[in-house]
Parts: sequence; structure tokens; C-alpha cells
Amino acid sequence: MGQIINVIEILEKKISLSEAKSMIIMHKGESFTYFDEGHTRHVYANADQTKVIKLLQDDKGKNYNQEEVDIYTNASDDVKSDMVETAIFNGLIEQEFVTPIKFGGKRLTIPQRLFANSCRNEVGWTDDGRLLCFDLDEYKKY
Repeated sequence: MGQIINVIEILEKKISLSEAKSMIIMHKGESFTYFDEGHTRHVYANADQTKVIKLLQDDKGKNYNQEEVDIYTNASDDVKSDMVETAIFNGLIEQEFVTPIKFGGKRLTIPQRLFANSCRNEVGWTDDGRLLCFDLDEYKKY
């Protein structure tokens, strides 16, 4: 089992992949364990896979968490319907959990493939079968 860490203890340092994989993060009374990583953040999921939190890999430079919440906050309701619900708490992004298509094992229809490609394939499946963008700065850029 990994080391249990409070969010405040990790927000101000660079987190290596090996450290990230061994951490358990307590957030809003729930434990989150390592799920995946992107180019700038580590992603942790709660036990029942209903929520994820995103932790910056490095606190230097651009704040991708703030950028992501700003994108969601400023999006129209129509655009938000293509995105996972997103909020920020104590510097962490909290989003609804979706199963990334790279793990989903589902065949995409042509419209789904076009949507996924427009979001650099940073999309995933909800429990009810909707395909949503989870890396919001990639939303329909391609």
C-alpha cells in the first residue's frame, strides 16, 4: 500500500512518476490512488471510480489546473455537454470519472471517432455510454 499524503503537502514540489504511483491522496474525505498520467499532470481516481483528481507534475510555469477550470467555467452549456464536469478544490482539478478510450475497448462510430480526433483522443466513456472530453484544453482543437 502507498503512503497517504495530504494535498497541501504535495502542491509545492515536483512529483516524479514513481512517487506519484506510490501515493494515496486524501481529498474531501476519500482516498484517491494513481490512475494515469498526462503530459503535465498525474491523475488519481477514487475507489468507486466516480471522480478523478489531477495533480500538477511540477508547480513551475503554466497552471494547467487553473486553465482547465477556466475553460469549463467559461464554456456554454452546449459545449459543457461534451466535457466532463470540472471543478477546482485546493489547487486540484476534480472531474467526473470517464474510462479513456485507450482503456475502454469499445469500437467508435464515425461521429465518435471524429469527436475523439478533434480532442486529440483525450476522451472517455461515462457509465451511461456518453463520450466526453476530459482534457479540456484539447477540446475540438484538431
